[in-house]
Amino acid sequence: MTFISRPSSFLFFFAVMAFFQVVHAASTPAGQQTMSLYTSLPKKSGESLFSYTAEWQLDGDKLNHATGMIFLNADKVDAGLTTSKITKKMVTAMRDGMTQLDPKLRGITIEQVDEKAKLILSNKAGYRLDNLVFRDYTNQALRFDMAGKSFNAEGVQIAVDVVLAAEVEYLDKFSGTKPKIADAGEIEIRLDEQTPIRVKTDGKTPREIEMEITRQLGGSKLNDSTLVASQIHKDTRNIKPFDGSEVLLSALAARSISIDVQSSSVGVLVKFKFKGDTGKALLWW
Repeated sequence: MTFISRPSSFLFFFAVMAFFQVVHAASTPAGQQTMSLYTSLPKKSGESLFSYTAEWQLDGDKLNHATGMIFLNADKVDAGLTTSKITKKMVTAMRDGMTQLDPKLRGITIEQVDEKAKLILSNKAGYRLDNLVFRDYTNQALRFDMAGKSFNAEGVQIAVDVVLAAEVEYLDKFSGTKPKIADAGEIEIRLDEQTPIRVKTDGKTPREIEMEITRQLGGSKLNDSTLVASQIHKDTRNIKPFDGSEVLLSALAARSISIDVQSSSVGVLVKFKFKGDTGKALLWW
């Protein structure tokens, strides 16, 4: 008769310790994924929307998300509206958006740097950022960077989705016909300190504007699917559905991207998708 002995308690203890070491080693360090946003003053009269959504997950667990939303008015700039106050509003809005989550699931930190017009969003230890989407209908000049790292080196894909402001400003059944084309103006996009590209918006559809951006902006292409889904959660306030095209930059070697919309009829969605975590080891018992 053949006997199969059970592992000794020492071997079992060793296996358990090895398991926890693997899990700990796979955990995402705090601040590994960081995005900085530099804000500016709105150029658009009337109350206009700026919102942004962050989506993250506890390593190996389900996704969580939060949205911050504010309204800005260029007519109130002389009344004391400063870039520093705008940034503070953005930080407060996202923190408010996270209050609906259990504290243990709030996997990002967000702060304003020295009361300046700079917002920094990063992951907490053990959490991994998946997506960031910034929606601006206020005609701010926005700049994004990753603390001196290139987007490509960090495995971050970027999409620029040009949209008509009427998509969020017109209420169905309460407003007139939505415009299909943009008014006079232009969009300026700059990578690092390179000479910016400028695209006229006059009389063009969002897709036509995006096509012109891809013609001028090296390394970009027109994408017919969205990099980050716009409406995957029940909370769809002021979030328009995907309109069918966007500009994709999947291997951008630049360390910063700046976007300045100068047309009151146009808004822009800037989307960032972080690389997935494929380094985890699985142990089968």
